[in-house]
Amino acid sequence: MKLYIKELLEYFDIKKSTGYGDTTAAISVVGEDLGAALFKHYCEKERGSNVQIIDANKEIPVLGTIRGRRLDRWIIEKTKDKQTLFQTEIKSWCSRSMGGLDVPVDISERDLLEKTNRNWVKDVLELNDSDENGLNKVLIKMRKNNRDIDDPYTQEPLLIFWDVRCPSSKITSFSRYNMEKKHFDYDYCWIFSCSLYLRELYKKGVKDFDVDIPNAERRLTNLFRIFKIK
Repeated sequence: MKLYIKELLEYFDIKKSTGYGDTTAAISVVGEDLGAALFKHYCEKERGSNVQIIDANKEIPVLGTIRGRRLDRWIIEKTKDKQTLFQTEIKSWCSRSMGGLDVPVDISERDLLEKTNRNWVKDVLELNDSDENGLNKVLIKMRKNNRDIDDPYTQEPLLIFWDVRCPSSKITSFSRYNMEKKHFDYDYCWIFSCSLYLRELYKKGVKDFDVDIPNAERRLTNLFRIFKIK
């Protein structure tokens, strides 16, 4: 599937580019798969690693109990001397989400940093909360059953956000956040921002690129098969 960076950023990062409910519908079709695919693209292009996304139809990170928290994806990153198994939660929060911010494609670095910081501060208390919630559940070690995930590996928590946000004072799409206090199994979390990564690519002159998003492609194909646009 080919992604057009400017159009994608405008669609999710500018409220007036869509009608009410449009982004929610789009996210339900492509959101999690898009976030995982962009992280894979980042790792392979910027870090020179090899990444495998475990299909959510086969297995997702769970506690291994009848009831309990679950995450969105297992993502495996392989380098020459290390294999990392990311237990991943994906948040497709965008401009039309509650408290969402408009972030133009041509925004200045100063204004981008300000909005990036605002988004981070908005939810960091939830991440550091001692009570389990929908964000800090990524800090609870999940159980794997998939035989495609071979030992040895290092299991680490990863939060993928659509919107612009990072925990550091310098704008970067991928960074590590150290918790203020350890309440769960991890006292740190990796943070990836899809929007910031696309902006980095666009700034380098990249206008579009191809990604493999099989679940999203299947859904879109079925929708266009059922509904014909005249």
